[in-house]
Amino acid sequence: MDPQIESILDALSVAVFIVDAKQKITYRNAASVSLFGAVIPNKKLSYFVPKKRCIRAVKKVLAGGERQSVDVRLQLVVPTSFRMTVVPLNTAGTEADVTAVVSFEDVSHILEAEQMRTDFVANVSHELRSPLTALYGFIETLQGAARSDQNASDRFLKLMEQEAARMARLVDDLLSLSKLQSEERYAPTEKVNVNPILERVTATLAPILNTEKVTVVPKLSSTLPDVFGNVDELTQVFSNLIENAAKYSRIGAEISISSTVDDKEPDMVRITVSDQGEGIAPEHIARLTQRFYRIDKGRSRDKGGTGLGLAIVKHILMRHRGRLQINSVLGQGSTFSVVLPRAI
Repeated sequence: MDPQIESILDALSVAVFIVDAKQKITYRNAASVSLFGAVIPNKKLSYFVPKKRCIRAVKKVLAGGERQSVDVRLQLVVPTSFRMTVVPLNTAGTEADVTAVVSFEDVSHILEAEQMRTDFVANVSHELRSPLTALYGFIETLQGAARSDQNASDRFLKLMEQEAARMARLVDDLLSLSKLQSEERYAPTEKVNVNPILERVTATLAPILNTEKVTVVPKLSSTLPDVFGNVDELTQVFSNLIENAAKYSRIGAEISISSTVDDKEPDMVRITVSDQGEGIAPEHIARLTQRFYRIDKGRSRDKGGTGLGLAIVKHILMRHRGRLQINSVLGQGSTFSVVLPRAI
C-alpha cells in the first residue's frame, strides 16, 4: 500500500481493516491494533470479530454487494458498541482480486447517552406522577366527603402544599442540572474563599439544624487559600451536603465541617462534611451521584429530597475542575469531601 495512504489511515481514530476475497486481513491501521490487539499474520477478520452477522456482511460485499453497516457489541477490555461499515475497495479484475475496507466506529457514547436520556425521562415522569396522583386524590376527597369537614380540609390542604412544594423543588433541581451541564466546559475564573461560604450556609441552615437537633462543629483553617469558583454554585454544594448531614444524622449528633489544604495534594483545597448517621453500605457509594438514585426512597421523600442533590453537586464540581469523595462506615457515619484546585 502507498505509504502516504497508510499514514492517513493510521491518523484515523476509527479502526480500519482491509480484507481480501477470503476475508484474510491484508492491512490494519494503528487504531485497529490499539482496539483489537497486536498484529497477527495470516488471520481472518473473524478472528477479531467472530459475530456471524458481521461475517455475513463482509461476505456479501466481497460477493459484489453494496455497502453494508452493522451495529455490533464486542467484548474488548470492556464491552464496546461499534458501527461496522463494509465497502468494496477493488472490484476490478478477477474474483480473487476483490477486496473490502472494514471500519469500526465506536458508538458506545451515543448509545449510552440515548439510554441515559430514556432513563432520565422515565425517572422524571415517575417522580412527577407520584405527587400529581396524590394531589388528584386530595382534590377528589375535598370535593366529596371532606368538603364540610374543616379538620380534614386543613389536613389535606397541608399535604397538598407539601406535594406541590416537592414538585417545585424537583423542577428547580432539573433546571439547575440542565444549566450546569450546558456550562460544564467553562470553569469559573473568580477567586473566592470557601470559609465565608461555609459560615453563611451554616447560619442559613440553622432552622433545619435546630429541627434535626444536631450541632455543627466548624474546623476552618484561618490561612485557607482562595479557589477559582462561583459563589452561588459553591453555596449550593455546601448547602446540599450540610443539609443532608443534618437530616441523616442521629438526634443530638454533631456535624464536623473542616477546611484545609490537602495533605497529599498541596495544590488542592479540601472541605469535609462529616456526620454521625447510619453510614452507607459500600455498594451504594459509587451510585450516590446518579440522578434519582436513593438508598431509601421512602425516607428520602419524607425528608423532602428530589434524588438530584448529589448529581447537582457532582456537576458543579466538574465545572470547578474539582471532585467529590465519599467515605462511610455503617453505624459510624459518613464523610463527604469536596476537593477544589487552589487559585494560583
